[in-house]
Amino acid sequence: MKTENENWANEIINSFDGIKSAEPSPFLYTKILNKVSSRIKERTSIKAVWIAAASFTLLIVVNFALIKKETAKTINEKQSLEQLANHYQLINTNTLNYN
Repeated sequence: MKTENENWANEIINSFDGIKSAEPSPFLYTKILNKVSSRIKERTSIKAVWIAAASFTLLIVVNFALIKKETAKTINEKQSLEQLANHYQLINTNTLNYN
């Protein structure tokens, strides 16, 4: 049994004997440099940057305006409910401690 396992392991180890290292194309380095330099030259136009900045600013301004409006609405609703409670004398005057 050991001899079968040893033979199998030796076959696998010996199978690497005939392997040659890979040879790259002679112009591979030049091709890589051309690809890298062509990507560096691609830039976003200044117009696109300004449009993106303006859109982002507009989005922030609209969000703040909506938040301010909703906050004011909530405060007005709370004041209206307090006025209604005062008008109908719905104020809690219970002096018992429920703790």
